[in-house]
Amino acid sequence: MKFALGVLGVSALASTAFSQGLAVKAGYYSGESFSGNGGASVRLEGLELGTDLTLLKLPLTPVEVRLSPSVVFGGSLRKGGDEDGTLYRLLATARVSQPRLGAIRKRAATNRPTKPRSTRSSGSYLTGGLGFARVEPRGGSPFESKDGWIAQVGFGSSVANVPSPVPQPFFEVSYTFGETEFRGFTVSLGVRL
Repeated sequence: MKFALGVLGVSALASTAFSQGLAVKAGYYSGESFSGNGGASVRLEGLELGTDLTLLKLPLTPVEVRLSPSVVFGGSLRKGGDEDGTLYRLLATARVSQPRLGAIRKRAATNRPTKPRSTRSSGSYLTGGLGFARVEPRGGSPFESKDGWIAQVGFGSSVANVPSPVPQPFFEVSYTFGETEFRGFTVSLGVRL
């Protein structure tokens, strides 16, 4: 847990240095079943905490390149049908947003660049990324630690269009691909700072 909070903390501090943007999110993760020690069926589900640190905003496009660490605390929300384990993920992701049509029309009409009122995009967006994951058992869960490569795809949308200095709420739904231990759906809510 200390490692997980350390990763999230370092990401938040690094965002200040980059000054490009930070999103903080919390959600529910539901993983696929996989075989543990002795053939036991294991499934991780529970609280997921994550951040999205914007590293680069591509000019004249609604594309952001981000570093996206997250931690899943499997077994944290209930007792019973799932095992206790921690899933760490670090992804390089891209977010492709719906462009601001008003700013595009204004640029086209004047044939010169204009500064948008806000650096935020509006509406819905798609995300995708590649990265690395590690799963570790907690409390005697019947499986071994494992590392592996992962891919993730997702969809999100702003919950409300608020002025720039106010944190912007959003929701996301994503699916992570990889070896069976790393596969699963996440539904999350967050704020973009």
